Amino acid sequence: MDLKKKLEEFSTWAAVVGWVTVISGAVEALVGLFAFVIGALPGAIMLFAGIKLLRARNHARNLVLSQEYSEQEMVLLMQEMTTYFKVQGILIIISVVLTVLLGVTAGLIASLSL
Repeated sequence: MDLKKKLEEFSTWAAVVGWVTVISGAVEALVGLFAFVIGALPGAIMLFAGIKLLRARNHARNLVLSQEYSEQEMVLLMQEMTTYFKVQGILIIISVVLTVLLGVTAGLIASLSL
């Protein structure tokens, strides 16, 4: 398994997902501003996550283009990816909690209306 080949593949997909995340986060933040200022928060978080992913992509590209392996560049790549996954994990946890709360609330409302 060639590390440079895998880093090239990673950087391609990180760019695609990163740019889609940045663009959708920016749009969501702008739309959220019109509803309430707090409505822009999810979009801002997505924008932040997308930027982290694009930074990780840059570190991967640097590793691919360099003549020698750079441990510092790899550490920076892992640092950006760790932050990206922490943000995504927090968003997933929040989504699950809100979905459960919504389900419980809907169930209580349904049972009260009977």
